[in-house]
Amino acid sequence: MATAKLFLSQPYLPSKSKDKKRTIRSEKSLSPKETRIYIALVIDKYRIIKIRSPYKILPKEWDFKKQGKKDILAGSIEFNDKLQELRKDLLTKYEETLKEYPAYDDKAVANVLKEYGSNKGKPQKDLSKGVFPVLDEFISYLDGEVTPGTVKKFVTLKKSLTAFGQENKAFESLTFGMIDHKFKDAYTNYLRNQAPRGRQKTRPEGEQKGLLNDTIGKYIECLKTFCKWADDRGYNRYSIYNQFSNFSKANRKRKKQAHDIVTLTLSELIQLYSFDFSNQPHIERVRDLFCFGVFTGQRWSDIERFEKSHIEGDIWSFVAHKTKKETEIDLIGFAAPALAILQKYNYELPRMTLKNLNDYIKEAARIAKIDTQTVIRRYVGAKEIIISKPKYKFIGSHTARRTFVSILLNDYNVNIIHVMEITGHTDLKTLMKYVRKDRKARREALERTIPITAILTVTHKAV
Repeated sequence: MATAKLFLSQPYLPSKSKDKKRTIRSEKSLSPKETRIYIALVIDKYRIIKIRSPYKILPKEWDFKKQGKKDILAGSIEFNDKLQELRKDLLTKYEETLKEYPAYDDKAVANVLKEYGSNKGKPQKDLSKGVFPVLDEFISYLDGEVTPGTVKKFVTLKKSLTAFGQENKAFESLTFGMIDHKFKDAYTNYLRNQAPRGRQKTRPEGEQKGLLNDTIGKYIECLKTFCKWADDRGYNRYSIYNQFSNFSKANRKRKKQAHDIVTLTLSELIQLYSFDFSNQPHIERVRDLFCFGVFTGQRWSDIERFEKSHIEGDIWSFVAHKTKKETEIDLIGFAAPALAILQKYNYELPRMTLKNLNDYIKEAARIAKIDTQTVIRRYVGAKEIIISKPKYKFIGSHTARRTFVSILLNDYNVNIIHVMEITGHTDLKTLMKYVRKDRKARREALERTIPITAILTVTHKAV
């Protein structure tokens, strides 16, 4: 039969003994800081579940023998009653879990108990509020805190969850307690079978149903972010969402691969940039704005906020809208045409909506004959979607930033750290997706190195 024992997380100060394996446990070595009380649920000598309680205490107030607050202290009776109640409740919950979920392994049972123990007794806000009112509060909180594009993601999440609830009545009145693995499986399945709309309709006939795995992963990530916010503010006492993975183990292998990232080659960029659009000035403005993005590698949110005052000589200095970091772009070398574009428009870049840019840059690329047949692979669950189109149909505003990275890494061999500093990327893995595998280039690079045997010198003569 299982038993439960109470113990403190970190009751002692680090030992000053030279012997690091020895811990000095005396009254003087007690920590002066409050520490968390844990419950050790002992199933047998090989299986012990450590459960975090919602209670803390000063180590000097703890009775290690009786496993509670010292009797002589004020409030000890009430405090110890709560601890004993929690101990009994956990033992009861353990027995109930075994009966209710006989197929659960030790890890699953431990997760249930840890969830129960860490939240029991924790003060909460109005838990009768469903997910949607709290989501509205979250969206209001985000307004002004983050970019409109980020707010839009969570507005889209709300619309998606609402539609999901309408189709799955069991989740129509969604509460945080419902957001478990069963919910995630049902919601993911709903997204995989979503009726064609928006960009789904651009896929081949018969393959338009369902969101792509990459898109579903973004929905799950947004859901987790929201649940964490609600958790921090006391609306959500369930932490199962922490166990959610954006991609299943199988689908991690089906994420967007490097060869599926569409960029312009150096020759295609030259072809587009040098094409004469003088008889179509609106297309010329779109081309120039897009190429400014290619030559600088910056996000659209920073390009559309460009001001003449940001330029000093051949340096573009600004605070990145997304990261809020000071950024300096040297408009020299590969980036020099960006300065020429600014001078062409007297340092007033053409103004247009992102939608117009995305629409007309495809037309500009089509006219400039950027029409190499391009194949990309995407996945809806395990189903592979093969999309084959002329390259110009894949080109959008973000193609500019991707092209900048690809050309600097592959054609000019710029140090990847320098590229990250220019683009503001913080994850090396993101940029590694742009590096083309080139067997010949690798061999040529290795040939330019010198073996250490060629630079060794003889320091001692043989006798």
